[in-house]
Amino acid sequence: MKSNLRKKVIELRKKESSESIIAKSKKISDVLLSLEEVKQASTIMLYLDFNNEVKTDYIVNSLISLGKKVLIPITIKESKTLIPSQIKDLKSEVEIGTYGIREPKQEFVRVKEIESIDVLVVPAVAFDINKFRLGYGGGFYDRFIEKLKPDSITIGLAFELQVFDSIPKENHDAQLNYVITEKRVIR
Repeated sequence: MKSNLRKKVIELRKKESSESIIAKSKKISDVLLSLEEVKQASTIMLYLDFNNEVKTDYIVNSLISLGKKVLIPITIKESKTLIPSQIKDLKSEVEIGTYGIREPKQEFVRVKEIESIDVLVVPAVAFDINKFRLGYGGGFYDRFIEKLKPDSITIGLAFELQVFDSIPKENHDAQLNYVITEKRVIR
């Protein structure tokens, strides 16, 4: 069930033109940056996009220029965990890492406490209108979200084509505070 939906949505996303992805990502980025919780946050962790996900470079650069502490995940395949690492310059400090996703270069790894995160921005293959996410199947983010401090805000970024009335979920699947698409904010 989950794997069929995953395949279907990834295929849909692949069909999007790069112009469309850039335009929609910009709209989504502007909405995210205008959220009061994001403006108030001092430490924000975001994913670095790949595979036609909502683009996040503009958000990362904007937050850094606003003086926010910006963290990106380092993926540890063996233990299926994410380690938050601060990034200060997107151009010079990242390289292609695990699963083909950009991560900090070794000399720029600056590990931070999960408890320091005010806002976590997560990717997913699909979301539902109740703000549950269908990830890529590794459970990395579900395990990570469990470790956040109770008042941390979790936000999913998605194109409208990734949002469904409901998706298959299990007990360990985390519910987010927001899902932002190019058309709406699901609170």
